[in-house]
Amino acid sequence: MSEIRDELHHLIDALPDDDVAQVLADVRNRASMRAATSTKSFAWVGSFSGPADLSTNSEHLEGFGRD
Repeated sequence: MSEIRDELHHLIDALPDDDVAQVLADVRNRASMRAATSTKSFAWVGSFSGPADLSTNSEHLEGFGRD
């Protein structure tokens, strides 16, 4: 894994200054997502981002759980 990390460091060092803030925000976001894991059952519920009103896609669930 150290070879991959070395490549990552090299690519980060080669970034233009204008891109550093965005890349840093992306990396922080990915790191915080990993830290948010839980051992509780169903901890993943609500852990995705999507449209605020999911009922717009409710036709996909029509008949779900019925014989």
